[in-house]
Amino acid sequence: MSGIFLSITSVDRRLATGNVETLEFQTGVNVFVGPPNTGKTKWLQTLDFLLGDTGANPYESADSEGLAEKYDAAGAWLQIGDDAFRIERRWNEPGAKGKVFVDDEGMLARDFQHWLMEKLAIPMVNFPKGNPMSGQTWPELSFRSLLRHIHRQQRFWSGLVDLQPDAEFHAGLLSFLGLADRVYSEDYGVLVKLRLEAMNLKARREQYGQTLNDLAIDLLDADDASLGVNDTTILAAQKRLRDMVSKLQEERIRVLTEASTRTVPAAQRSRVETLSHARAHALETLTIVSGKRQAADERLKDVLRYRKDLADEIDRMARAADAGDILSDLRVTHCPACDQTLKAAHSRDHCFVCHQHLPDEPEIEGLGGVRLRFEQDRLKGEMKEADDLLHVLRRDVEKQASEMRSTEEGLRAIEVELGPARQAVAALAQAEVSAIDVALGQAAERAKQMDRVTAALELGKSLTAQVQALEDRIKPLAERVDESFRAIDFDAAAQWLEDGINAYLEALNRERPQTWKHNRVEVDLTRSNVSFRIGRKKWQGALGGTDTLYFLMAYNYGLLSLSPRPQTHYPGFAIIDVPGEFSGESIGDKENFIVQPFIDLLKDDAFEGAQLIITGAAFTGLAGAHVQALSQVHVA
Repeated sequence: MSGIFLSITSVDRRLATGNVETLEFQTGVNVFVGPPNTGKTKWLQTLDFLLGDTGANPYESADSEGLAEKYDAAGAWLQIGDDAFRIERRWNEPGAKGKVFVDDEGMLARDFQHWLMEKLAIPMVNFPKGNPMSGQTWPELSFRSLLRHIHRQQRFWSGLVDLQPDAEFHAGLLSFLGLADRVYSEDYGVLVKLRLEAMNLKARREQYGQTLNDLAIDLLDADDASLGVNDTTILAAQKRLRDMVSKLQEERIRVLTEASTRTVPAAQRSRVETLSHARAHALETLTIVSGKRQAADERLKDVLRYRKDLADEIDRMARAADAGDILSDLRVTHCPACDQTLKAAHSRDHCFVCHQHLPDEPEIEGLGGVRLRFEQDRLKGEMKEADDLLHVLRRDVEKQASEMRSTEEGLRAIEVELGPARQAVAALAQAEVSAIDVALGQAAERAKQMDRVTAALELGKSLTAQVQALEDRIKPLAERVDESFRAIDFDAAAQWLEDGINAYLEALNRERPQTWKHNRVEVDLTRSNVSFRIGRKKWQGALGGTDTLYFLMAYNYGLLSLSPRPQTHYPGFAIIDVPGEFSGESIGDKENFIVQPFIDLLKDDAFEGAQLIITGAAFTGLAGAHVQALSQVHVA
């Protein structure tokens, strides 16, 4: 036996009056009988609530009005393997609503489900809702999800597990078959997460590339625009831009040279050329001198701030010396701890606070003064050095200022002498030069934009590098996951369930020939889907009303048959709340054959400790089952 079996020893409800109603159960088949409205479904509803329902009480439905006030608590004894546990719900007790008490230890319903899964050795897994790559968070497969397979309620007889999404149904079935923790492994979860990250990065890179193309298209020539923005097209565009700037500069020089030749007399050209060179040299000298002047000014400001700090410190030292002279004669008169008046010491050569021997008075008085004088002398020395340095710096600033004035005067003289020639050349070439200057300005701005695009391309390269790093992690992980999936024999697991379902239907035909007239049930199971077919049709389209009920009973039988099989995780427990009319008429001894296969199954030694609780109207004369009857009819 691989799994750990779960069974119910007893269920009880505590009335508001303090009285307790109890039902006892045994392992094996328990038939819970009584006419309609005797409370069979309400007892099962109570048990379902005890097993971790997150509601406020077990009687929240409209047809149960008043029962939550009639009963204020419920409990059950669970047998899990070799251990017995007492569980309780106390919905009218302050602070206990929403909690499950296990041996008087309160825990939230969600925590109780975790506890139950752990005790039953059913692995906790998270499963994807639909497409694993949808980006949705994978929910946890809870015990309540599994209980929907285990407990077939009277209102749920239209589907294998009514109102449960396909993904959740598939995950629950994989869990019972012992495959969920292998299919929804940690590696698979990490792989899906990495693939989602890679997909998002690729989409971001594509969007980024499209946006960059739209923004940079005007910077590229028509020949490059069709190729998109990349390193090659940007480099080609930058080269063409440099060539264009070089041609414009040459054209500017040519225009000015021609204009100068036509407007400046030959006798003055040599002088104009000399002045032009002198002007360029003066501008260069002015730039250098201006830099030196600025540096000297900054240095002078730093030293002035330093001298001010020294002066402030010297003033503080002087005030400290004055305060020492004034306060030196003061004595401690009160204890600093208790503030009581201090008594004079027995001897004048001992301290009257700590009673230690006092050094010679001149030594004590002179020590502080020596330290202050030393600091004052040091600061005065630094002050003198600062004054000397300020004198040197001021002379340097004046020198740089004088040189700057001289250079500016020389430049102004050159500008005055060049003025007529420049005006003549400008009058002739102004329009052409202005057009060339505008083109050069536009080219300079375009070059700046291309530099920005080049920097932006680096982000695209970064995204590509991130995608590649993810792909490098994904590849070995995907190989491991694929190898793990290949090692899972889904067909064999499906065959286990298929054999159990068909075993029940064959048992029905033995008990009552021609009950099941259809083909065998076939189960197709993959890592992402499960389907039940009868012949070539899905079971919903192949079966009528009564045959559907037989098929659903067979499904619960098939699950129960998994219990002792190694590596599976079905807990050997089932609850079936049979409808009031099973085959179009009330159930009596003629319908015992639907329970007999379960009795025969649980008699096997391999199913020792397994349990089925099934309700019915009569099941008279049924042998091999523990029968409990309810007779009191509750009428509104």
